[in-house]
Amino acid sequence: MSRIKTLIMALAMLSCSAAQATDRRELVEIIAGCVGRISAELEFAWLLSDPVAQNYETQHAQLVDILEAIGYGGDKRRQLSLRIEAKVAHSNLLTSAYFHKDGTHSAWAKRHASMQRASCQNMLLDG
Repeated sequence: MSRIKTLIMALAMLSCSAAQATDRRELVEIIAGCVGRISAELEFAWLLSDPVAQNYETQHAQLVDILEAIGYGGDKRRQLSLRIEAKVAHSNLLTSAYFHKDGTHSAWAKRHASMQRASCQNMLLDG
């Protein structure tokens, strides 16, 4: 995604923040969480030698660009913490989805991970 598209997306998200987030800080938290989730998806794609890894690399870079365009909401450490927490949580979900012995639990984890991933991807212009 070009820098112009990223900036346009960030501005659009800021203008819609009243509908999706109560303030800029909450919007930063949402995007930071998505950066972490897509990072976990990327690592699992690498682990499984899935060719979709390139798509995740692009999406991760786009979300980072959007996050940087919006700003850090005043606390860069908090933003990084949110990214790490979301990545760990999503990685645990993916671990359950792919490796849990209970088929019911595995199916639930796959659906939940897919919904979270889709909500993040839907924020991108070429989602």
